[in-house]
Amino acid sequence: MELKLGELLLREKLITAKQLEVALKNQVVFGIRLGSALIEMGYVEEDALARVLSTKLGVPFVGSSELSSIPRDVINDFSRAMVIRYQVMPFKLERNRLGLAMTNPNDLKAIEEISFITGHVVQPYVAPDVQISHAQAKYYRISESDARYQHIAELKRLKDKADREQEETVAISAMTETGEMLNVLIPAEFEDFASLNDVLNDESSLPQVPKNPDNLESISLELAEARSRDDVADVLVRYLGREFGTGALFVLRGTVAMGWRGVTKGSMIDDIKSLSLVMSKPSVLRDVVETRAFALGPLVSTPENLRILQVLALADDTPLFAVPVIMMGKAVAVVLVEADMDDLVPRLNELQNLIRKMSLAFEMLIVKNKILMV
Repeated sequence: MELKLGELLLREKLITAKQLEVALKNQVVFGIRLGSALIEMGYVEEDALARVLSTKLGVPFVGSSELSSIPRDVINDFSRAMVIRYQVMPFKLERNRLGLAMTNPNDLKAIEEISFITGHVVQPYVAPDVQISHAQAKYYRISESDARYQHIAELKRLKDKADREQEETVAISAMTETGEMLNVLIPAEFEDFASLNDVLNDESSLPQVPKNPDNLESISLELAEARSRDDVADVLVRYLGREFGTGALFVLRGTVAMGWRGVTKGSMIDDIKSLSLVMSKPSVLRDVVETRAFALGPLVSTPENLRILQVLALADDTPLFAVPVIMMGKAVAVVLVEADMDDLVPRLNELQNLIRKMSLAFEMLIVKNKILMV
């Protein structure tokens, strides 16, 4: 059986089992690749990861030094639109052969299309997507947040804290796609949330959920069946829009809170994805994360809070309810809804219950990824 990336890194003793656990959590919460999560947490060097990926995929790797000194004529010959569309990085051109850094060098369709468009023979190389993101930002002025990655300013502090965290766990049995039985450690409180093997089964084998769920039971079932972090976010935001009119979900990465999903009057707020708030500056998000408690009422007039109100198209005196999403003892997201006390009280228990189930749905995805090592 082909070794998965996490297994390869463990076999090469480049990471520890505990570090893999933390990276799997970040992979799910932030929607990034496992290798990128390991790099961002400072657990593995970029070039070391590139070498392991090269072994796993059977293609040559390109190092960070080559991606930091790309000839200008190569950049001029490769359009910004193609860089964004295919999430690749050209780094050398020798005669008619184009060296192309890719996170998935086995994507034959992309290779064929790029070869047809450029008129060059494409030689794929593997590189961690963090390295590709850095190069895109440097040579094409594509912001690293737009390219899906943003450095964590306090890597060492976060890494040390993660290493100190001790979670109560239990072992459960699960079957992989190849029929292999594994014992997997999961948080003890997660033991009865759902069947792990159900998560690994085809969607056709799962119970059918109404397309427009309107009760707590059906919403909870959707969360249990979520196949990705975006599925989890979509379920929660649909509920927020129906029950509160305006709602938003922010995800926390290091010293930054980034807009993830937003809804108002039944319509999704696309602009929220461009909202990035520095957590060192005063805001309602910083308050609930630091205190790990909810906040209710109009927002204090700070620059960061005004940006939140602007993207949600709300007046300055609009009462809001903000609550952190706690996962494995750490705040990973913040839920924000428009609500005064009278509107909130009848729905408070239900909202808090769903936020808890959202956290558990994330943990289910982590366990799934731990088995599949994707």
